[in-house]
Amino acid sequence: MARVSATPRREGWVTLRNGRSLAFAEWGDLSGRPVVLFHGAPGSRLLCPDEDATVSAGVRLVTIDRPGCGRSAPDPDLSVLTFADDYAELHGLLGLPPCPIVGWSGGGPYALACAVRTPALVSSVGLAASMAPAEEFGEGWEDDRRIADLLRIDRAAGVAAIAARYAGLADDPASAFADWDDPQDPDVRLLALPDVNEALVQMVREGVRQGLVGVVADDAATYGPWGVSAADVTQDVAVWLGSENRICRSDAEYLAATIPRATYVVFPGEGHLVPLPRWAEMLAWLH
Repeated sequence: MARVSATPRREGWVTLRNGRSLAFAEWGDLSGRPVVLFHGAPGSRLLCPDEDATVSAGVRLVTIDRPGCGRSAPDPDLSVLTFADDYAELHGLLGLPPCPIVGWSGGGPYALACAVRTPALVSSVGLAASMAPAEEFGEGWEDDRRIADLLRIDRAAGVAAIAARYAGLADDPASAFADWDDPQDPDVRLLALPDVNEALVQMVREGVRQGLVGVVADDAATYGPWGVSAADVTQDVAVWLGSENRICRSDAEYLAATIPRATYVVFPGEGHLVPLPRWAEMLAWLH
């Protein structure tokens, strides 16, 4: 079983040119080849899907708090593209070479934006249970479509709807998983493992340490226009989906069909938490 961890080997932050700070954490082999993981929503830098697999692969895993999440300063103008610019600065300040990036769930849009905006910094891309761009992709959950429509018509109303969705999360981070209750769901079985549950709740708790400012801005950015198209990605991209993932199956199919150099991989018997049991295979694919 994966050794999921919310305790990094090293942490720090960088100060961007505009004065905002971005917090990051590092895991695995700190002298190894870098791989960057963008967390889901709600989430934070405090999660390594499998620390043993990371070490075994000789990987230095870097995770980043997006603005307003964890210890990163909020960005009142956050968009998918502004974060790509933040990432380019952080990449340089950490002295990283061109390296693979992985976007998990709500982190997928940011990974794609970085790949398009700063292609020289990104050698390959992994999309694990990623959402697709709402402005291109007409399907998805009814509530998600409603919020995307609201943001387009009345941004304030859309932001209020996102905040309502997360009501109570800051006081009870475990509520992020409250409706994960189907005993046949592989994600529910993973959450029943104490170490996994503790790590995931800690990831969310850290994500809302500043309240809801980060998670609301994060959703508003990803449900609104991204400013880039999935069709513009030029790197090799792995689109990973668990066969039992009921959250974003259509998104994954769309991304695999739209990204020019995409490889579509469905992991049998896995759910939305697919990086946890399949992290070693994911790291082996990245280059």
